[in-house]
This record gives sequence, structure tokens and C-alpha cells, in this order.
Amino acid sequence: MAEPTPTSTGPSLPQSQGEHAQAEPIPPLPPSGAQLPAASPAVDAGAEGEAPPPLRTRRSHRRFVVLAALVVIFDQITKVILRETLELGDREWLAEFFAFSHIANDGGAFGVFGGQNTVLAVSAVVAIGVVAIYYFFPPMNHWLVRSGLALILGGAIGNLLDRIYQGHVTDFIDFIHFPAFNVADAAINVGVAAIVIALLFGDLLKRNPRSPRSP
Repeated sequence: MAEPTPTSTGPSLPQSQGEHAQAEPIPPLPPSGAQLPAASPAVDAGAEGEAPPPLRTRRSHRRFVVLAALVVIFDQITKVILRETLELGDREWLAEFFAFSHIANDGGAFGVFGGQNTVLAVSAVVAIGVVAIYYFFPPMNHWLVRSGLALILGGAIGNLLDRIYQGHVTDFIDFIHFPAFNVADAAINVGVAAIVIALLFGDLLKRNPRSPRSP
């Protein structure tokens, strides 16, 4: 007698689908310590927002301020000593071609534009502003230019202090056959010469990328 054939009580999964499900293994996890692929430079730069490092740093700012301050201090000290040592109009010869003279200059450098103290004081303020703007927003960057700007700034401030508190500029460095001047005048002229030298012989014409400044 033949045995009864068992019948299925529920839907059966097709054999092809069952085999396909078993053929898809779960991908293994990467071993511990494994390095993930590095992101492309473009993605990193976009994510971090990084830019090329600025050429002007805190240290260069400090050097600029210190150099300008040294010019102002040295200029004012020499003028105070001169005013306490020599009476106005006196001259102390140190060599046949060089003397210290106490001269009240109400004009510009080397005695030009005499009698224009107020106009020259305003011009000095404008010059100080221009130097500061050029330093902090420069189209070019060169250490010699920064040094020249610091010398010009210190000299302009030194002479401006004279015009405010004395009503004139004290000149005392007196070479024969040459207009008398002071430390501030010398610093301004050396600063201008430094910038000219950088323009002619330095790498000043190389443009610097604009970038955020260091904090």
C-alpha cells in the first residue's frame, strides 16, 4: 500500500531566489588599525577652508612696530639733549665739516616750505595714514619694503610730535654746505631709499596671494 504524500501548508520560496539570497555574503569589516583611503586634496581644502599661509606674521608685525618706535624714541631723545645743551642758534663744531646746531625749522625736511607748520603737520598725519594702509593692505610684500615703511612711519611721527609740542621741528645735524636735519629726517630718507632698492633689485614684483592673516 502506498504511503500518502505530505502536502505543503504554506507558500514555498522558489529555489532560485533562495540560492540568490545565500549567494550574497555580508562584506567583512576592515581589520583594526587599517587606514582608510585619503580624501582628495580638493575635498580636504573645501572641507577645512584652508588657504596658503600668510607671509606676514605676528613676528613681522612686531618688528615693524619696534623699528618705528625705536626711530621715534631715538629722534626725541636726541632732540631733548640738543635743546638742553645748546641755545637756539648755537653751533658746536665737531669737525671742519660737521657740527651740532640748534635750529628751529618751521618748514619741511631740510628747511623746505618754511612757515607752513600747520600744513606740514596735516601732511604728516596723512602720510602716517598712507603708510599704515600700505603696510596692512599691500599689493606686494618684501622685508625691505616693510623696513622702509617702518622707518618712514617713525620719522613722520617724530617730526609730527615736534610740530605739535614745539611749534617747529628741531634740526641739529649740520654738515657744511648741506641743510641741517635730524634723526627723523634721516630715517625717512633711508626708508625711501630702502623701498627704491627693493623695487629695483628685490623680488618685490612677485605677487602674494591674498589670504587670511594669522590671529
